[in-house]
Amino acid sequence: MKDLKLRSISSIFYVLIMLSALIHPVSFMIVMYISAIIVLAEYGKVLRKDPEHLNFLKRWGQDYSPFISTEFFPIFMVSTFGLLPLIGPALSLTNIEEADVLYYIFIIVYLIFYPFLLFFLISKRKFYGYITSKAWPMFLLTLSLILLVSSPFLNIEFKKFQIYMIAYLVLIWGIDSAGYFVGLKFGKNKLYESVSPKKTIEGVYGSIIFTLIFGFYLSQFLQIETLSVMASSLMICFFAIIGDLIQSKIKRQLKIKDFGNWIKGHGGLFDRLDSIIFSFPFFYLIIIIFENVS
Repeated sequence: MKDLKLRSISSIFYVLIMLSALIHPVSFMIVMYISAIIVLAEYGKVLRKDPEHLNFLKRWGQDYSPFISTEFFPIFMVSTFGLLPLIGPALSLTNIEEADVLYYIFIIVYLIFYPFLLFFLISKRKFYGYITSKAWPMFLLTLSLILLVSSPFLNIEFKKFQIYMIAYLVLIWGIDSAGYFVGLKFGKNKLYESVSPKKTIEGVYGSIIFTLIFGFYLSQFLQIETLSVMASSLMICFFAIIGDLIQSKIKRQLKIKDFGNWIKGHGGLFDRLDSIIFSFPFFYLIIIIFENVS
């Protein structure tokens, strides 16, 4: 009961920050940029305490490997490419042609999904190579974080982006909450016990039912074809759940419970944003298609 109360209080605070950030594209970019830095710093802090990763750094030399194999290079990438739209009108990504935007988003989605799918399916021995060690999932996260930071400037009118983003956040929070409460009340069959002992098949059913109901009412509100919205919502639900499992596997292979402890009941910011970070590229691809293709 105490854990539930802490989760609820921290969730309300987190929701208020996210929604408040949507008042302006720059405010959203700044909040997402700060969040990205915190997420990468949490990951880097864990890596610097991991004995296997420290041995990897020693093999490659201390002069350059901390920059390449911890959070410093990903933070540099987010700072360079995520904030690119603010450099000036001449470099603004809003000048990119619509077809090019769709192409770039598709490439980012592919680059994120395919390696993470391999990571989710293959064994620990095959995953950890001599060159990449335990750092490479952080570089894939960086691609999603770059897109998240720069998203309010990428070829979508901000008023529409606000509506889409609010709907997306409500969907993600609903997926997480429905899965948590249904699993807590009715959960008996484990979904993937070796990766996430607390996640149940019944919880997944709860998330799916919420997603279908949400997709139906969202289609009525936006006056968009119901089947398309429900199918898109299910796709986001799928990637949110997969993202949660992938993060659980990352934590198990890093031998940690959470990436931090400063958000009561949730752990670190990466633990709180896992579903968003993993599903956002697919959500953004969907709304780009809705806006420019359909």
